[in-house]
Amino acid sequence: MVTNFVTVATFANSIEANLAKQMLQAGGIRCYLANEMTVDTVWYWTIAVGWIRLQVPQADVELAWSILGETDLNVPDAEDQIDEDIEKIAWADQTADRAFRSAVLGLGFLPLYFYSLWLLVRLLISRRRLSQNRIIKVIFAVFFNWPCFFLIWRIFD
Repeated sequence: MVTNFVTVATFANSIEANLAKQMLQAGGIRCYLANEMTVDTVWYWTIAVGWIRLQVPQADVELAWSILGETDLNVPDAEDQIDEDIEKIAWADQTADRAFRSAVLGLGFLPLYFYSLWLLVRLLISRRRLSQNRIIKVIFAVFFNWPCFFLIWRIFD
């Protein structure tokens, strides 16, 4: 059986992340930390990989938020988190769509490559998640932007 995991909290360091994970496990919730080893090993990639994400099965989200809400950790309330996640995903998906479209149209009009590159950088530095189907669009946008990467490389070389 495939279980969909949902991010219930993000952390900048592994100490707080592991503390929250242990609290959820003590409450009987199966959970794991995504990006923990990457952030611990290559700390300057923290923002790029989306911080350390505490993920639980979708069925246990509300219980996890109630357990984390009773702690002193910086975890938002469930209602606030749901609204915020919807807004973040909507912004990230729209930005990924714009980056893809401008990268494709940049094949005929070079300045659109720079706009697409700027959108991709904004996606990279934001802490916002993408829908699964938008990840493919971002990959193709990066692929279509190779002339822009080459031009920037030649200018600064």
